Formats: sequence, structure tokens, C-alpha cells
Amino acid sequence: MRILCLSFFLLVSPLSNAQDWTRLDSARFIKAVAASSAKLDTRRSLQKVNMYAADPAINGDSLYRLLTQWHEYPRLSKTGIIGEFYVELDTNYKVPVLVYVPKNYNPAYKTSVLVYFRGGWLSRKQAPVDYAREIVKDNPSFAYLDQQNVIEVFPVLDSKLAIYGYYGYKHLNAIVAETKKLFNVDDNKVYLAGFSDGGKTIYNAAGYVSTPFACFYAINGMFVSPPEYYNMINRPLVSFVAEKDQLTDSRSIQSKAAFVTKLGGDWNYRFMPGKKHFYHPYQAEILPWMFAHMQTKTRNPFPSSLTYVSQENYKDFHGIDWLQIKVDTKKKPEAWHRTDSVETFGSDGSERNYRYGNKLGQAKAEYFDNTFTLTTSQVAEVTLYISPMMVDISRPVRVIVNGKELFNGRVGYSKEFMAERFLQFFDRQQVWVNKITVAVE
Repeated sequence: MRILCLSFFLLVSPLSNAQDWTRLDSARFIKAVAASSAKLDTRRSLQKVNMYAADPAINGDSLYRLLTQWHEYPRLSKTGIIGEFYVELDTNYKVPVLVYVPKNYNPAYKTSVLVYFRGGWLSRKQAPVDYAREIVKDNPSFAYLDQQNVIEVFPVLDSKLAIYGYYGYKHLNAIVAETKKLFNVDDNKVYLAGFSDGGKTIYNAAGYVSTPFACFYAINGMFVSPPEYYNMINRPLVSFVAEKDQLTDSRSIQSKAAFVTKLGGDWNYRFMPGKKHFYHPYQAEILPWMFAHMQTKTRNPFPSSLTYVSQENYKDFHGIDWLQIKVDTKKKPEAWHRTDSVETFGSDGSERNYRYGNKLGQAKAEYFDNTFTLTTSQVAEVTLYISPMMVDISRPVRVIVNGKELFNGRVGYSKEFMAERFLQFFDRQQVWVNKITVAVE
């Protein structure tokens, strides 16, 4: 995937606030916000990563320290502004992304990020011409960004970017990585929130692409894909559910939240009595709570235990954090293979009870004292990403899968692997120095 930041424009509006911006037509809006602009280009600083990796005088340990301490961020002449950058998902598909830089942003300090998916876009085949004005108008959280010093990212969306499709997952990872290249982001304080169609995005992302995020916030969303419940115990999730939501039955969300909570997950179900689908009239009951809650949630980049399951081998997303799996559902399930009865409801309120876990590649993994211990079922291959924060690189690493030792040896620094992963995800906390891949017998 080629990610472009050809020209990041810091668009400074002479107008005073979002309400003023929304009164302009599209042409006047673009002219107003472009009245004063500064171009940011990350290419020069990113070239340093490859230069470091190719320099024989820089060993693996030194490269690791350079990447974890990366601090090549442009100093902005103005803040409290809207910016725009582009990501290229393939050679024919380049999409814009808008970002708000809070007034107190300082590139010397790490800053939290909220990625917000608006509603009402899943059915449209292309983004509107006046997408910038649309997002400024339909973003109730503006009032909290300066107060909380939070960078907010607004994806420009159409149906091709639905989070249950390949472009959607690729797009979500790309915009987080690009934001981290442009701003001094706290990698452990990146949050994903969404309303309606955006809420649907939250539920799918929580099951499939949770690695970059500290917490998920779904506002009046619904499930459009069967959830991968076992994956949803790895990250906290909050659901705001309106009693009189016209698009889904509250019991659908409540029953799923109860099931994940029973599994040991952190799913906070917040019921909104008497409220309808469109949440702007009662946003004051949601947003202050959400921003306060964000301050309490920080990602652990190196959890000592993880669970990951998958129905098939999706390209580019097949694990979480340091655990990646290759599924083979034709294999005989292990004796411990987990299945559970799920008693839930569809969005229309009909009962949707079923057995969950069949034909599902499953892996449970933990590490301690340089040893990774895994139990897997219907899994053909396991890949473990290695960090000096998890193991002692100077000692051999053991990998035990289903009671059998499949690896025992030293794992050194791979400069090529480090640079590749860093450039793709730009996560200064999760700088993986190498990987171990073992076939599961």
C-alpha cells in the first residue's frame, strides 16, 4: 500500500467558529479555509527511516532506539485549524482526510487522537463535493477538542470504505498511520468513535482492527456483520444506545454486550431512555461523558495475554498486537475448542440465538520469562512479533504451542523488518524488532 501525504494543507479560516463555516457554500468555504495555508511534507523525515535501516554503522539496537524516540514533526505556525491530507488505497483510489489541530497542540508533547466516523454515508457511491463543509457541520465534538487538547480526524467516506470491506480496514489503518507521521501522537491514546453508520464501523473495527486503539465508542450503531465476540475482550468498548432508535432494537446491543462481559470483556452499555436515533439534540448527555472516559483509557501496547479468532485469512488484518494467526478450519478442532450459545436479537428485534465458535480459528497466547505459550485450534500457523519490552533479546526465546516446543533460539534485531513495520503503522510504542513464525502441527 502506498500512503500519500503529497501536501498537507493547514487550512486557517478567518471565520471564528464552526457555525460560521457552515453558513458558506462549498466554493466560499474552500476559499475561506485556504486563505492562509502551510504545506507540510513528511517525505523528507520518512526518508530517514530507510536511511537509518540501510546504514551499516547503525545496528539493530540503535535503530530501535531511534524509532521509539522518533520526533520529526513539523512545527505549525498556527493551531486551532482544519487540515487535509490524502491516502492512496490503490493506484486509482485516493481519498481525502480532514483533521482538526487543537489550539494548544505543541509538537514537543504527545497528544491524544480521536477518529470520528459520522453517519449517513454507507449507501452513497461517492463523497459529496462539499465534504469539508459537511464534516465541519456534522461534528458535535468540536466544542471539546480545544478544551481537552485532542486532535480529531474526520474520514471522508463513501460506500467503498465500509468497514466490513477490505478498503475500509485498509483505509482506517492508513489514516491513523498518516496522522502519526504528521503529529506527535500519543500511540496509547488513540480512540475511535462513530454515530449511526459510523457506529456500525465501531463494532466491526472492535472485532478485526483493534490494535491501534485504546477504546471504541459506538453511538446509536447497529451490527451489520456477525461479531467476533472473542476478539472483543481485548479492548474496551462503549455503546450509547437510544431507547427509541428507529434503526435498531436496543436488545440487540444489550445482549451482545452482556455476552462479551460474561467472557471477561470491558463493554460499557449506556442506555438512553426516551431518546431517538439522531443524537445531536442530546449530545450533552454523551460527549462530556465520552471525553472524560477517554482520559481513563490507555492502551497497553504489550499485553501479557491475548485472544484472537478468525473465520478466514483476511489480507492484512489477521491478528492483534503481537499475535497473528493463519486459519485452517479444515483441521480437526482441538479438544478445548471453545463454542458458546449466544442468545441475542437482530436489529429488528427478532431472536437470533445461535452457537458461536464453530469453524473458527482460535488462539490464546501469553508470554512470561522469554517463553510464549499458546493453545490453538484450527490454526495452521502462528506469527509472534517481538519487542525488547516483552523479552530479553540476549537470551533464547521459546515458543510452546499446544504443549509442544516449536521454537527455541535467539531472536536478533531485523532492521529491514523494523523499518517496514514502522513505516506502515508508525507506532513508536509497538516497534517490533523481529518476528517468529511457526507451523502448527
